[in-house]
Amino acid sequence: MFLNYNILKKVTFLIKSKKHESLIAWVFSKFNNASIFPEGNYLKVELLLNNSEINSVSLGKLRKKFGEITLSIIKKKDWVYQNVKDDQGTQTEFFYISQGLSTKISNRKFKLKIPASNAFGTGSHESTFLSIICIEYLIKKKNYSLICDVGTGSGILSFILNKITKQKIDSIDNDNKIKKNFLKNLSTNHLNNVRFFNQNGLNSFFLRKKRYDLIVANILLITHRKLVKQYYNKLKHNGEIVISGILIDQEMEIISIFIKFNFKLKKKFYTFKWVGLIFEKKKNGIIK
Repeated sequence: MFLNYNILKKVTFLIKSKKHESLIAWVFSKFNNASIFPEGNYLKVELLLNNSEINSVSLGKLRKKFGEITLSIIKKKDWVYQNVKDDQGTQTEFFYISQGLSTKISNRKFKLKIPASNAFGTGSHESTFLSIICIEYLIKKKNYSLICDVGTGSGILSFILNKITKQKIDSIDNDNKIKKNFLKNLSTNHLNNVRFFNQNGLNSFFLRKKRYDLIVANILLITHRKLVKQYYNKLKHNGEIVISGILIDQEMEIISIFIKFNFKLKKKFYTFKWVGLIFEKKKNGIIK
């Protein structure tokens, strides 16, 4: 099947500012089809926009904010074939995660299908991969019964937690637009006992009495800063939290923040320019 993709254009630029977490948040808030990944000492952004989106976006404003911008036309191709070819899947110790397009056979214990969509999380991004590695590390050492996934996106980490623990999962995201995609992925993978909450953070009527054994949060540093007190108050004594979405040059800042809130760093995992961190709540009580 060939589609007329001459109207689709790729806008490319670099984020060079040290305040990159706020700029990353801005990009994701403005554009649905955005990819961000390290390139050299900077972060490279790729936006896929159609003609109407190009007309509505001020390229001059982007140049003023980010500097040099490259605009190129995406050539017509057989996207069905290309998507199948590109769907190589992601493998960890226990999981094989793909879009469900490839016929590749995997011997991993668990399998998930997460089609690419506007909701973040297909397993291929380094921060999602690190979250899964952290979860697998913890599950081999301890049993968890009350679990929360903050910033769930596509639901991938909630589904992994559900499969590997067989427990109910509370999945939280502040973007109600991704709920339909989340529920579709839930159905595709024949899962239940995973509940979606559209809310900002963990302070809500529905979760007011909840205290978790494990929290997983794969979100940006700027949001972790805002939620760290809520993380502490919603974790049980000796409860643990997996933190991802952190670039290596942000590592010391996030560790310093969590130590101030009586968290103890237990483990680090690295891949490329990203880090996944596991903290344990050490001091009982609620921080006001």
